[in-house]
Amino acid sequence: MALHSKDGWSKAKENLISASKSAKEHTKKWFLYIKEKTKATCIVAGTKLGELCAFTGEAALMDLEKVQAVSQKKAHVVKKVAAPKVHIAKHHAKQKWTAASKKLSAPFAKLKRVPQILLEGYQNNGFSGVFHSVKNGIRNNPSVLKTFINYAAPVVGIFVLVQVVASSMNVTYALAVEQDGKVIAYVQDEAIYTEARKDLQNRIVSTSDDQIFELDPSFTVVKVEKDRVSDVPEVTDNLIQMSSQDIMEAQGLYIDGEFYGAVTDQSLIRSILDSTLDSYRSDNAKEKVEFTKNIELKEGLYLTDSIVSDADMEDLLLSDVQAERTYTIQKGDSPTLIADKNGVPYELFKAMNPTIEEECMIGDEAIIANQEPFLSVRVTKEITYTEEIPYETEVTEDANKNKGYSETVQKGAKGSKEVTASVEYVNNIEESREILSSTVTQEPVTEKIVKGTKVQTVGRSSYVPSSTGSGKVSGNFIWPVGGNGGRISCYYGSGGHRGLDIAASYGTPVRASAAGKVVVSGWYYSYGKCVVIDHGNGVRTLYGHNSSLNVSVGQYVSQGQQIAGVGSTGYSTGNHCHFEVQINGGTRNPLNYIG
Repeated sequence: MALHSKDGWSKAKENLISASKSAKEHTKKWFLYIKEKTKATCIVAGTKLGELCAFTGEAALMDLEKVQAVSQKKAHVVKKVAAPKVHIAKHHAKQKWTAASKKLSAPFAKLKRVPQILLEGYQNNGFSGVFHSVKNGIRNNPSVLKTFINYAAPVVGIFVLVQVVASSMNVTYALAVEQDGKVIAYVQDEAIYTEARKDLQNRIVSTSDDQIFELDPSFTVVKVEKDRVSDVPEVTDNLIQMSSQDIMEAQGLYIDGEFYGAVTDQSLIRSILDSTLDSYRSDNAKEKVEFTKNIELKEGLYLTDSIVSDADMEDLLLSDVQAERTYTIQKGDSPTLIADKNGVPYELFKAMNPTIEEECMIGDEAIIANQEPFLSVRVTKEITYTEEIPYETEVTEDANKNKGYSETVQKGAKGSKEVTASVEYVNNIEESREILSSTVTQEPVTEKIVKGTKVQTVGRSSYVPSSTGSGKVSGNFIWPVGGNGGRISCYYGSGGHRGLDIAASYGTPVRASAAGKVVVSGWYYSYGKCVVIDHGNGVRTLYGHNSSLNVSVGQYVSQGQQIAGVGSTGYSTGNHCHFEVQINGGTRNPLNYIG
């Protein structure tokens, strides 16, 4: 039937092709006829062209409709002939599939009655009846058994193959760690055991490792299931179990990997950790609060000697530890400002830095803390604040004004800017600051100063009459810069230097080192605004580069009396007092005369 069906479709296909070709040729002939007829008609009667074209168009359309009708009729005939043959082919295929299905399922259909037969055998004669029922069934149906085995064998083979592959995928090579012939653990490599040994040592607080454990393991490469390979905590637990001491399950506290003891209830530790972090939190939405060290609670086996009481653990976590922290003094800092910037009460800050009020120099280190909490906390937050913008100073030189002349013609004014920064604090003390953005809200105003450059031609002899004597000094000289202030920025004899340069803030009082008569008070060569005091016996002191003068020539002054203010006039760099001790016109080291 299948063959007949195929022949029918082939014949139908040929008929359709033939009909199509016939229609195509017939149509082509008609269009050629139309073309020739139209051409002839146009030549004979041009005025009738439109009518003739319309006529020929209708004729061609009618002819095409006739061809289409013939083609559809032939296709219908082919379909009518072929359809029964296709139906018959489908019917035969269905019959063959049904027969094959019955053949395949026949053994299983027979097995359907097996449970009932076995049950009847058991009811009649117990297990012996079951055995005889199975034996008779096999003897009476050998083909069924053979077919069933043929079906089952591939299935069993596939199952076994899957199990073998799965088993081989779950097997790996590892090191068996053995002690006294007993396997302690299986590890991926020896480094795991080494780390476990360190962890074991960490878990011991009050007992020596050597007193408890005598470990000298051997390592053997073996095949083992992957889930039997241990990590560091598991190996540590296995080692703990070898101890002769009492052990128990607990949670160990580790800070940066160092063990601080174990507890049986971790709720207290959790509470202390949470409350400590909460005490540093604020309403700032853009802040991160965390401990500076990594804190972990690890479950495992621990020696009972390593268990720490709740009270001892609380004392540890809330304690303080020694840790000196310093701050580098910056330009514009003062003792009170430094204390305020670092959140330290000024009295405490001064106690940690007793000489800070006299020695607060840029670049020096100031102690801001000498201890810190055991649980140090780092807070990183984003803040916005207003910051001053310092103004610039513009100096104009005037050759018509004497050197030392200075006049501010335009006062400077600081500007301001809005700054957003990410600031990191540790225990509420600022550690670092990163500027994220900065917007100027007010521009600074430049300060303008006019300074004279004209040098006065005044000789030394006009101011200082010659003086000679024994050079003996009555009593000790005192430090010339008020309140023992300032610091020595250049010593006597350094590069031919004739005195001491004592750096101090602008306007700091300059005092008479000893009583005497003022012989110079005015502009004096490269010393700028200068005071010279004669103390008798050929001894004089000189005080140069002052910003202001408080005495006049011929005036007698007492020891410690203010005679000028620190400045930077004359040939000078930075505010300081140039102090000289002169004996009979020659200079001496002032440090040898100051008591």
